[in-house]
Amino acid sequence: MVKKNDFGKEKKVTKQQKKIQDAFDNKRKVEVIPAKISDSHIQKKRVAAYCRVSTYAESQSGSFELQIQSYKEKIRLNPEWKLVDIYADRGASGTTIKKREQFNRMLNDCRLNKIDLIIVKNISRFSRNVLDFISIYRELKALTNPVGVYIEDLNINTLDTTSETLLLMLSVVAQAESEQKSEAITWSIIERFKKGLPIIPTHNFLGFTKDRFGKVVIEESEAEIVRFIYKNFLEGVRAVDIASLLNETNIPTVAGNKWKSSSIYRVLRNEKYFGLVIMQKTFTVDCFTHKKKVNHGEKPQYLLRNGLPAIVSEEDWELVQELLLNPRKGFKKKVVKNIEKPRNFVSTIKSGVFKGFIVIDTKWTKEEVAEVLSKGEHQ
Repeated sequence: MVKKNDFGKEKKVTKQQKKIQDAFDNKRKVEVIPAKISDSHIQKKRVAAYCRVSTYAESQSGSFELQIQSYKEKIRLNPEWKLVDIYADRGASGTTIKKREQFNRMLNDCRLNKIDLIIVKNISRFSRNVLDFISIYRELKALTNPVGVYIEDLNINTLDTTSETLLLMLSVVAQAESEQKSEAITWSIIERFKKGLPIIPTHNFLGFTKDRFGKVVIEESEAEIVRFIYKNFLEGVRAVDIASLLNETNIPTVAGNKWKSSSIYRVLRNEKYFGLVIMQKTFTVDCFTHKKKVNHGEKPQYLLRNGLPAIVSEEDWELVQELLLNPRKGFKKKVVKNIEKPRNFVSTIKSGVFKGFIVIDTKWTKEEVAEVLSKGEHQ
């Protein structure tokens, strides 16, 4: 068969095209089998909600609790929805999903086919990182039972075919907001440094604590350990032997671990023990990985002399640095049997609601516990 196209030229119709034309031309009788399952028997949609606030600040606590209650009520009031769970992360960054425990639990439940739909207030609550957002959104969409993310303020369900371009644009905006916020925080920290206002957390810092006004002060019981380390190193005792002595006397590190040579060296190299504070010793590479890098001159540093009360003298600290550069010069003693051990140490909790409480070692005898508690009562 031959037809003419728009330009008057002859166009040949193939056999396959002829078959399709004949199929549509021939009318056939079709019977309809009505659906046997009515709407009332359709399974309810299994719905979860995700909430997140980035800090533990009291100002965000109300918002956090309100979000949880609001979602519970909203899902329960919808006759077509069934509440799976409310997944809520407090004090979690939106730039990465690694430390968001509840978020990752929710994703696992999606993979286990427990959830059909996730409700979230806005796109920045879900993720401020474009790469994370795209990979999660596409994974959920590609599951055997695809899971949609309903973004409330935009009235968008990610399972809608028209939503992808808009969602990608909005996730880029969310990421840009996050980058700007990170830059603003970094700027404020640098301005603090310029004014001589260092940020010194003491909960994990041997020898120091904070008083009720937030001022850094010496924790005398811990400072004794610092002085012990410096004194013995200056007398020629090796770091590994100092660590052994502390472990034998059941004195843990400030984090509650066993001492190693490396932890002794960290104490010996820390200039804060003679009062010098060097600010911006490290810097964050980017706000998404939160990866920190030692500052080898890439960024300016800020020095604050006498910024802390000194536990050891500057002369002793300088001498220790010389010995660290040339260890053999200082190791006069190779046998450490006659070295005086530090006295038993009783650690106290340095921050939080239990600040000032004594830490009871499970290895102590009843008599030792009674002695420690007795001393505490008379302090």
